[in-house]
Amino acid sequence: MGATSTADETLFRSLSGIPNVDIAYNLRSAFVAGRRATSLLREVIALRRAAGRLTPQEYFYYRLWDPDLPLTEKQRFVGKQAQHPMHVTCNSQSWFATAADKILFHTVMAGARLPVPELLAATQAGRSLANVPVPTDQAAVMNLLRRAELYPLFAKPVAGKYSLSVLSADAYDRDADEVIHVGGERRAVCDVAASIIGGAGFLLQRRLNQAPQLAALFGPRLWSVRVLVFLRRTGPTIHRAVAKIATGANPADNYWRTGNMLGAIELTSGIIQRVVRGAGADLAVNQPHPDTGRPVIGTPIPDWPRLVELVMSAAPVFAGIRTQSWDVALTDQGPVFLEVNFGGDLNLAQLANGKGVLDEGYIEHLRECGYRI
Repeated sequence: MGATSTADETLFRSLSGIPNVDIAYNLRSAFVAGRRATSLLREVIALRRAAGRLTPQEYFYYRLWDPDLPLTEKQRFVGKQAQHPMHVTCNSQSWFATAADKILFHTVMAGARLPVPELLAATQAGRSLANVPVPTDQAAVMNLLRRAELYPLFAKPVAGKYSLSVLSADAYDRDADEVIHVGGERRAVCDVAASIIGGAGFLLQRRLNQAPQLAALFGPRLWSVRVLVFLRRTGPTIHRAVAKIATGANPADNYWRTGNMLGAIELTSGIIQRVVRGAGADLAVNQPHPDTGRPVIGTPIPDWPRLVELVMSAAPVFAGIRTQSWDVALTDQGPVFLEVNFGGDLNLAQLANGKGVLDEGYIEHLRECGYRI
């Protein structure tokens, strides 16, 4: 990742690991709900030994002390320490780069004639892209950023994750020689250029516009849908789908960004049936959108049948990745693919639905892949 800050590196390690949960704070909420310390301890130990291998932090992160949730349902939750070996078993390591390298992903998707954002440039030295400039020195990138017709634009690291170090820019101010970011922050063109060269480089894309149905209700911040897909012997199966709801001045819809929300999508209708923000004792359910005050629950996902059709077509293109997590943007041009994750974090589906993913369908998928429960 080029010019990555120390803060981003620290955040990357945090997001990749076990959730950082204040156990004492969450314990107090469990006690208020009528739970006893001895019963909580027995449950934590039982779920640590279950197939999902939940840590104590994840037990509280998912609010599993809830007395209304049966133990059988709690045993369906999957923690990070179980998620990794599941993904390793189901996915071929030789296919990892097709998901992790965003230039390669873009090339594969474009070759398969599947919708992806318009690529404006790439700043990774040594790469070659048809009809796309590859500026790799600061002066060339500065000249690119001064082209007002390229805005609004979005830049992300070629090897990035969790939307760390991304740039979402509204416009270029010629008089001040500054890039204007989402939310109004301004940075000198020379500083922006320095941040997106070197290392693995960045992709610069035309920024996508929010679907008009959603923009009218919730504002211009782009939403995407995280779709968990299993490549089964009988073909691809969509297991869960979650709306990733961007709010405020956030440059991306990732859930770790303050204020962003998740919406559990009913797979047949494409309607959001449950909305969450936060986690653990701070989990808020079915609150209105913070920017507009409108209810999110009950919102239909625009172009849902087309999105499902596209995902089902795209899944076999990545045949060596049998557990896939797709991010599909909801735009004014219809669904557009942002990325596919090599397995992907399962926490989004579990938080949004309030249910673990390890149901009969996932267990059968794991067995087909050779994973022993």
